[in-house]
Amino acid sequence: MRLISLMILIGVIAVMFAGQSIYTYDLENNDVRDIYNFTEEKIKWNDSLRESISNSFEGEINLQEYNVNTKRFGNILGAFVNFVGYSFTEVMKFGIEYGYNHPDYDLKFFLEFLIKIIWIMVLLALIPLIIPILALICILGKGIIWMYKKIFKKDD
Repeated sequence: MRLISLMILIGVIAVMFAGQSIYTYDLENNDVRDIYNFTEEKIKWNDSLRESISNSFEGEINLQEYNVNTKRFGNILGAFVNFVGYSFTEVMKFGIEYGYNHPDYDLKFFLEFLIKIIWIMVLLALIPLIIPILALICILGKGIIWMYKKIFKKDD
């Protein structure tokens, strides 16, 4: 599993925690909330970023083909940013609604498990660095011992 996939899973579990905390807050205040209306009204994707990205790719070169291609690239990039942002907000709505409707699930264990997997991945990535670091420490130690012997050598 890749690191980005783990980060996405951690994000989904975090918004599920948010849904559970909203449920706990409502339970403490004896409040009843329609979570689906709440997420539809409060969490919305702002589409204006797409227009600003698409309009920012206007070239100052007078070549018509360059300007057309640049504008098309801006449109593609703007559509991609819109897709990612809209997908993220929908997944966030799902996580909050799921956490609100299932407050009895213990998601803390799963979140701690994913964080431990990330630390294991980081440590496994650092294993190839251990041998060069040990070699540098050994060379540094031998150099210090050599300098100590050279400086404090008895004159015979």
